Amino acid sequence: MKTLAQIGAIWHIQGTKRLATNMLWLGSAQVLGRVVRLGSSIILARLLTPDIFGQVAIILTSFEIISIFIRRITSAPLIKMQDSDFISHLASANGLNWFVCLSSFVALSLLSGPIAIYYQDMSIVKPMILMATSFLLLPFGMIYATANLRNNRMRVVGRASLWQTIADSVLTAILVLCGFGIWGIVIPKVLVVLIWIGIHRYHNHLTISSTSIFDRQGKYFIKHSCAQKCRNLLHFGLMVGIGDFSLALRQNIDYLLVGYFLGVEALGVYFFAVNASLGVSLGLVQSFGTAFYSHLCHPDSENALQKYRHALLSIMLVTLPIISLQSILAPWYLPIVYGEHWLDAGALPIFILLCLSGLTRPLGEAASQLLISSGLNQLNLLCNFGFVALLTLAISLGSLWGLTTVAMNIFVCYLIYMPLFAYFVMKPTAKKLGLITLSPSLGGSL
Repeated sequence: MKTLAQIGAIWHIQGTKRLATNMLWLGSAQVLGRVVRLGSSIILARLLTPDIFGQVAIILTSFEIISIFIRRITSAPLIKMQDSDFISHLASANGLNWFVCLSSFVALSLLSGPIAIYYQDMSIVKPMILMATSFLLLPFGMIYATANLRNNRMRVVGRASLWQTIADSVLTAILVLCGFGIWGIVIPKVLVVLIWIGIHRYHNHLTISSTSIFDRQGKYFIKHSCAQKCRNLLHFGLMVGIGDFSLALRQNIDYLLVGYFLGVEALGVYFFAVNASLGVSLGLVQSFGTAFYSHLCHPDSENALQKYRHALLSIMLVTLPIISLQSILAPWYLPIVYGEHWLDAGALPIFILLCLSGLTRPLGEAASQLLISSGLNQLNLLCNFGFVALLTLAISLGSLWGLTTVAMNIFVCYLIYMPLFAYFVMKPTAKKLGLITLSPSLGGSL
């Protein structure tokens, strides 16, 4: 007979192994994708000017801020449901996905004009509207992606991300070499959504006929039960969406402010430095967040705080050596790989400072996922919007002295705020979960 301690140890090992496996599939897909993207980014860095990089930054940032709000609006509640509830909510979730994606398409298309006026560059209007058409494709795969995440099929999720990234990078490089300019970056990002849809649908067996938002007469219907299920999804999904929006704002507020205070060309230099320095580490952080939320929602004997502590250790062991090595080698490989003209533009110190800011970013990602999974969405919003306010102040003041000071202020903000955020979320989470015997050093004894 195994003792309770032995059973608990087995569960802990299995849970940690499951998270590690999920992170391995997603992380390896991200790393392989980034390696392929490296070749594309070298071509872009050598052929495109900082002005075009700035325009791309504006378009992609605007798209990301809107898309992050809808990305988990139905998947987050569906992942937490029991099997019977999951099946019964599919029709409502699919209808809701179509509604929010169509709304997002209209919103980004209408905002393209004011955004172009804000940055005094009307040439971004048409590419931004084309980018918005991605929202019209997403509903064809969102339910299937949710099912794969819910069943911890991270191999499929990682494969979809990998092939989407490879196709995007290769097609972008080809189009830019052919002289398409900014269109060579935007067009592939729309087309590769079809790859993401195809892979998720191929590896799934959902019956989509029951998820149609139209009846046989073609009339839109909202029955009482369907409306109630939509409310159930929105009750949780909207809070998660707003929380993800605050996270996206936290990650993209620098683009908005740098472009406003220092201009599109400076934004192009900054955008290049961010993608070159944080490309791999942010990919790992994103993969970690995706796997970690599913891991937290998976029922086993290990509670959320235990999973949280073990996950923090795991992700830091991966990211610390990668980021440290990248920062040390930056002065050597940056001019060789991307070209001397980026050194002339002052990208090196910005590159190193932003790279170092990635050391603590996984802590904030883990803390946000813990709060969301524990139902503490309002606290997550408060913490993220507080950090957005801090970043806004730091970037606004730093812009008075230039990009390097902006990057330094961002590094200091992440270095101080994220460890404090990761530590102090443990106590309210312990209270929410009923773990009332708290340890001063760990935030809760289990």
